[in-house]
Amino acid sequence: MNTLSPDEMKRFQELSNEFAPDVQVSLPLPAGPCVQSSPADNRIRKGPLVSAKQSSSTIALDYANADPTYATKTSALAVTHPFSRIMKGDGNCGWRAVAFGYFECLFNLRDTLQVHRELLRIKSLSSLLDQVGQQEHLYEIFVEATEQVFTQVSEAIQNGARDESFLVDAFNIEYNSSAIITHFRLLTSAWMKLNPHRYQAFLSLPLDQYCATRVETVKTEIDEVGLQALVDGVIEGSGFAVEILYLDRSAGDAVTPHLLTPSRSTSATIRLLYRPGHYDILYRVEPTVNMEPVVAYQYGMTTNFSPWEQGALSFDVNSSLMSIPGLMMDPSFAMAPAAPAPMSPAPSSPYRVSSPHEMFPPAMPSPPSAIPVSTPSPPRMSGPPPPMNSLPSRSSDGPQIRLNPLVMKQNLNHSLPVTTPFKNSPYNQAHFQNQDFEPIHWEPNESRK
Repeated sequence: MNTLSPDEMKRFQELSNEFAPDVQVSLPLPAGPCVQSSPADNRIRKGPLVSAKQSSSTIALDYANADPTYATKTSALAVTHPFSRIMKGDGNCGWRAVAFGYFECLFNLRDTLQVHRELLRIKSLSSLLDQVGQQEHLYEIFVEATEQVFTQVSEAIQNGARDESFLVDAFNIEYNSSAIITHFRLLTSAWMKLNPHRYQAFLSLPLDQYCATRVETVKTEIDEVGLQALVDGVIEGSGFAVEILYLDRSAGDAVTPHLLTPSRSTSATIRLLYRPGHYDILYRVEPTVNMEPVVAYQYGMTTNFSPWEQGALSFDVNSSLMSIPGLMMDPSFAMAPAAPAPMSPAPSSPYRVSSPHEMFPPAMPSPPSAIPVSTPSPPRMSGPPPPMNSLPSRSSDGPQIRLNPLVMKQNLNHSLPVTTPFKNSPYNQAHFQNQDFEPIHWEPNESRK
C-alpha cells in the first residue's frame, strides 16, 4: 500500500474539514400541485451558519401559502417576537442556536465580571470529561476555541461595542463554530453518563449508545432529551433561562412555549423556535417603561418671618405650649402663671428668631401707608445648625421658636389649646362653669369681631 506524502495528507484533511453534506431538513412544504424545495428550505440549507438578526415576518411569508395553522401562528409570531436569527440546517442548528444564544446573552449583560465567572465555570466542567475517560489532549483544542469566544466577548464589552456582529463573524467561521459545538456535545454526553437516572427512562436505547450515536457524533441534530441534557449540564449554571416555542399543528393561534429551566427570576433568556426538524433563535418584544422625571419637593428654610395680624385668630392658645417641639402638652406648666421677667437673650443660633411683638404688633387705629421695610440679610452660616438636645428653658418669658399664628393669641397667655373635647370642658376659661369665667361685654361703639 502506497503511503501518502505529508502534502497529500494535508490536502485531504482540508477537504475533509470543508466537506458539508446536503442534509435534508423536513420543513412543511407550501401547498401546491408541485412538490419542490421551498425558499425556506434553500435559505436554511444554503445560508450562513448564523444569520444576522432579521424580521420574523420573513418566517411568516415562508408559511403564507402553507398549512393554515402554520400561517396563523407565524403571523402571530411576527408580532410577539418581531426579530429572529436563522441557523444553517446542517445538522448542528440546535446545538449552534443554544451556543450562540448563550454567548449573546452573556454579551448583552455588559458585565465583564460575569463573563470571567462563566469562563471559569465552563473550564471547570472539564472535570466531567475526565470522569468519563475523555483524554485532555483530545478535547483541549475545543476548550481553547470556546475560551477564545469568551475573550472576544469580554474585549467587546470593554471597548463599548453595542452590536453582536463580532459574535456572528466568530460563529460563521466553520472551524470555530464546529469546535464550540463539539465542546458542548462532549460536555452534554459526559453529563448524561454521570446522571443516567435522569435520562435513561426517556430513551429507547442504552444511554451509552445514545451518547455515542446521537450526541457525540458530529452533524447529528439534537432531540428533546439531548436538548434538556445540554441545558441541565452546560447552561443551567449560568442562571440563563431556555425557552422553546413550538411551531406545530396544536390547537391555538400562537406558538406553544415550553420552559426547559426552572421558573425563576433570570437575567436573560435564550428563546428557540422549533419548526419540524430545525431550530432558530427568536427575540421577544422587550417592554418599554416610560419613566417620568422624579422631582424632589423640599421645604425651604427662612430666617425672617412676616408678622401676622392679631385679629386673624378666632381662638386662644397658651403661648408657652407652642414652644415645645411636637406640640407636646404639659398641663402643669400650661396652667401655671408666667412669672414676669425680662426677655432672656436667645441662644446663639445661625437663624433669626422673631419675637412675639414682631409676630403680633399692637392694633392700630387706622391702617398705615405701606412703608418699604428692608429685610436684614441672613448671617453667613459656617455649617449646619446644631441639633436640639433639650427643650427650651421654662424660666424665659416667651418662646424661643417661631410661633404658629393660627393657633395662638396674646390676650390670654394661660389658656389651653381649644380642641373639640376641651372646648366643652369646665377647665376652659371660656366655659361658663369655669371659676375664672368672664363674659365678654360688647359695646355699641365696638366693631363686630
